Amino acid sequence: MNNLILQNKKREDLFFIKSNFNSLSQREMARRLNLGKTTINRWSKEIGLKHKKHTVNENFFDEFNEESSYVLGLIFADGNINWNPKKSYQALTITASEKDRIHLEKIREILSSTKPLLYSPKTKSYRLIVNSKKICQRLMQLGVIPRKSLIVKFPNIPKEYIKHFIRGVIDGDGNVRYVKRKKSPYFEITIASGSKEFCEGLINSIKESLDINANIRRAGNNTYIIQYSCSRGIKLAKFIYSDATIFLERKYLPYKNNIFLK
Repeated sequence: MNNLILQNKKREDLFFIKSNFNSLSQREMARRLNLGKTTINRWSKEIGLKHKKHTVNENFFDEFNEESSYVLGLIFADGNINWNPKKSYQALTITASEKDRIHLEKIREILSSTKPLLYSPKTKSYRLIVNSKKICQRLMQLGVIPRKSLIVKFPNIPKEYIKHFIRGVIDGDGNVRYVKRKKSPYFEITIASGSKEFCEGLINSIKESLDINANIRRAGNNTYIIQYSCSRGIKLAKFIYSDATIFLERKYLPYKNNIFLK
């Protein structure tokens, strides 16, 4: 009787593994099935499933252009580098909320990554993971250091691509809104960061490009806020969205519907 129960349980688990092989990591399948990762790997092989080595455009960040500058900005906001030479593990991870899955898929396509997005039901978010030593090394050269949140510095970006980088930062850690009210409606762009030094660099870069200024406001222990409201916000929006081909649609809409089309 016990053997029959175990056989049925394994049959159910094998069906789950086969159904989710290309959408969930081995670690996530092991967690959901309450099994060891080695068991998942062994059973996968039993039913003829082999984990293929995924590929990515490892030269993507070698040159600055609109796409590489935008994705770099997004990584400075919502990405992180896991660098562990002892375990020969180097990975870039970009995280997006459930509602931004389509946009993260676009980033995956731009990077020519064959690895599917991974979903976390616990955080209701998607992760794009790139296992590439070369990309991680290049990103670290550009300033994306491991555990960067509180200490990251503003990078050196060519002037002609700075608006794309800033747009990436805003799509990752910013908010674009139009406040509708009878008296004095206004447009506003807000950017948040855990690094004051990054905020200072961002403010200086925007000032050099647009001759508008902003102050840094502290919110909590490890969060700094920059706000560009009214005419300054509109000027910044026109700058970052001018001739843009990649952006997060839901953050672009407040500008498009209330400023650009009017």
